[in-house]
Amino acid sequence: MPSESLQLSGAAFDEMAAAYDTSFTTTRLGSELRKMVWQRLALSLPERGRIIEIGCGTGEDAIRLAQRGYDVLATDASRRMLDIAREKALRAGCRQRIEFAHLPMQQLARELEGERFDGVFSNFGVFNCTSAADELATDLARLLQPGAALTGVIMGRYVPWEWAWFLLRLDWRRAFRRLPRSGTLWRGLRIHYPTPKNFAKSLSPYFDQISAHALGLVLPPSYASAWLNERPRVFGMLAKLERAAHRHQSLAAIADHYIIQAHRNSAQPDA
Repeated sequence: MPSESLQLSGAAFDEMAAAYDTSFTTTRLGSELRKMVWQRLALSLPERGRIIEIGCGTGEDAIRLAQRGYDVLATDASRRMLDIAREKALRAGCRQRIEFAHLPMQQLARELEGERFDGVFSNFGVFNCTSAADELATDLARLLQPGAALTGVIMGRYVPWEWAWFLLRLDWRRAFRRLPRSGTLWRGLRIHYPTPKNFAKSLSPYFDQISAHALGLVLPPSYASAWLNERPRVFGMLAKLERAAHRHQSLAAIADHYIIQAHRNSAQPDA
């Protein structure tokens, strides 16, 4: 039986499912950020193979991978997100390449024991839903072939955009909500914000070639982006600056998200 925390995880994202695409995926900001993630992802994946996606949401990324010839196991803790993802995959004509599984991140290693993948991908903050990045790294190591690529998009801890946005509104609590080491509560879940350095350290026993790139350093977080919808020129300018910043790994530590990438080495987790 799933634990109470896993049930809460599914329920939190069930509530978001119906509006997620219109509130983020199809927005100008969401499309631009996802495009940058896809470009970074394409640099690390093999030409073909089987990919596991952790926290597939409404299926946007799984569909993209399937359309490019990958076989995808798309997992999520939210049944409603998975229902939407299946329907989208059918409409896109790539359902046969995607296996959807209601599988919380904390159960991956147990439920998929003995399976091996050529890459793992997780977008927009799924890895923030665990306090045990070391255990996550061990679980992923058990699922990946040597040399397999890992790409994760993680919410950062130090975000000047967020500080400025909420301080201008005299909201001190939300301005600095990411700073406590214990994380912060959101929809009944405790969300953690590891720095790129700390997350890389968690990966390092089983992964190498680790890099991190900023995502959302110049462009605002989604909650602060509504004013950009009516200002395409401003958006275009900020997007160009975002892409320039994205090239400098040192800036990953002060972005809303960062893209961390690594490759599975030959070290074996303890049985």
